[in-house]
Amino acid sequence: MKKIFTLAYPCLSAPDAGFIEDFRRQHDGQHPLTKAHFTIAFGCAGIDEQAYLKHVEEVARSLGPISFACRYAMLGADAAQAYAYLVPDEGYSGLSRLHDAAYRQLLAPTLRLDIPYVPHITIGSSSNRALMKSLCDELNRGNIDIRGSVDRLTVAALENGVLTDLTSSALVG
Repeated sequence: MKKIFTLAYPCLSAPDAGFIEDFRRQHDGQHPLTKAHFTIAFGCAGIDEQAYLKHVEEVARSLGPISFACRYAMLGADAAQAYAYLVPDEGYSGLSRLHDAAYRQLLAPTLRLDIPYVPHITIGSSSNRALMKSLCDELNRGNIDIRGSVDRLTVAALENGVLTDLTSSALVG
């Protein structure tokens, strides 16, 4: 089944991008699927693709670029996996507002109200929760400081285990 996502690939300095990709290569099994990103709208199925693309383009036109700084690695978890997240302290509200705008109108029925949205870049995943907690602690002791910006939204489709970017819209609002 095809699922459509809205992603925001961060613009990063070469050293920060290299650090994140190296870390993900070592600690995130999802690494080969996609580049580091903030997920703005999570996978949906059964929505008209053209309407989705138009909706994301309208959202992108309504909001401007967002600068961020991630200085905290946070442990995340679901039923099966634990995650190491880079969470922005600067830019948190802007990314959250972008998420909120994406879930208006067309996507409103798909918004999960049982899970709070925390903007983040996933840099690690494992069924070993203690390992993910240890990696977060190590990053936080090292005073991590990843700065960048988000200047566009990308619509991507996940089908048969392959994620394909479909289109990208600049944040120009």
